[in-house]
Amino acid sequence: MDFFKATSKSTACITFDMFMRWWSELHDSSADPDQYYSNERYRQRFKVLHSRLKDPKLAQITAVKEGDVTSRRFRVWFECDGTRLSPWHDIPLRNADGSYNFVCEIPKWTRKKYEIATGEAMNPIKQDVKNGVLREYKWPRVSCRAVTWYHFGNEPKAVGWGDMLFNYGAFPQTWEDPKHVSEDTGCPGDNDPVDVIELGSRQRPVGSITAVKILGVIAMIDDDETDWKVLTIALDDDKAQNPGNMHDLGDVDAHFPGMTAALTDWLRMYKTAEGKKENKFGFGGKPQGAAFARKIVDETHESWRKLMAAADEKGKVKKAPADRCAQVLCRSWVGPHLAAQIRTFEANKTLWESGKKPPN
Repeated sequence: MDFFKATSKSTACITFDMFMRWWSELHDSSADPDQYYSNERYRQRFKVLHSRLKDPKLAQITAVKEGDVTSRRFRVWFECDGTRLSPWHDIPLRNADGSYNFVCEIPKWTRKKYEIATGEAMNPIKQDVKNGVLREYKWPRVSCRAVTWYHFGNEPKAVGWGDMLFNYGAFPQTWEDPKHVSEDTGCPGDNDPVDVIELGSRQRPVGSITAVKILGVIAMIDDDETDWKVLTIALDDDKAQNPGNMHDLGDVDAHFPGMTAALTDWLRMYKTAEGKKENKFGFGGKPQGAAFARKIVDETHESWRKLMAAADEKGKVKKAPADRCAQVLCRSWVGPHLAAQIRTFEANKTLWESGKKPPN
């Protein structure tokens, strides 16, 4: 019997790690001389599955939409095993393989300005509102600077300030501290999770969680606040998977000529479509590399940790049951009026961990 070297039917049992080793070896082109399993169409169908199987805990988290998408009450909630999670506090920043978790707020080629609601309990994703109107990125006024030409592969394309060029979102467990003035920009943080731009070829849905690698960062200054834009690419993207491809900032323009210039120009100009002034940048508008970007992410993660510690002391942090969602780290921002419920929960923690329901 040739089933993972099993000697009998009674030993024909595999672990998750055994399956992953088999899967990886099967899709290694050097071990596939007839190219059957390496066929591009076949491989594409399983890339996302392969990525999600690497971390089954995150694969259990689902995005649940609530309300009419055209209304101000529309929300995208995050749930795991029937329990609501916060995409800001409960999803881990890093994975065991060194990648980072990107929470998508705005899919590429769309313009609705969705964002994590940092001021609401459990921090669902909602569409931003200004003066009672749901916000969208606008098409530009007609001007010589209204359109940027850039090269994606070998084909030039025209891009205005409306639809996103990229998947846009945030890193969980990060915070740009408004009391911290950056030495690189001379401005304080914007009081939000750090923003992330994912440059891969796929459109990621609102509320999706994708493992990414960091490539660089743009130091944007928005209304005299530091607003870092971390450049990343999904691990399941072709440009990230193939050896010698996307690892640092220099690789971005090598594979996508003109991309960083187009991104910086888009970020500089997009608010002018609403009659606002251009955004400014640190480092003279020059994006910085992967090592510097990881340093910024580490700093914002530490700021988040301090924010959570301060909130914990004031009774504003609720820890989720340890047996939920395969022990994904869970913290959820709640109001002071729930402090009594939090204390009751902590008193019954051992019951939750044993799978028993605490008394009402």
